[in-house]
Amino acid sequence: MAYDYFISTNESNDKVKIPEWIIERDNRMESYISAGEVDYRGKFTSNELIQLANHYADLQAQGLAFIKKADTDTFTLSAIYWSSDEY
Repeated sequence: MAYDYFISTNESNDKVKIPEWIIERDNRMESYISAGEVDYRGKFTSNELIQLANHYADLQAQGLAFIKKADTDTFTLSAIYWSSDEY
């Protein structure tokens, strides 16, 4: 299942869509039903969110550096599904 991620303050309707900064939902994110679907939400400090965003930015920077340093102009983009920790 794919989810869109947002940050907001005080559970307001004023929210900002963000990239998926985390691979797994943090155990502080509790499930709830919204419009018949299971959604998740949890409370995080600004420092925790900044760390997640920085980690995401670092990963993006690594990918861009890889592309810029490569000796080719053709790349393979893969999306690999796995259902266990065997990967």
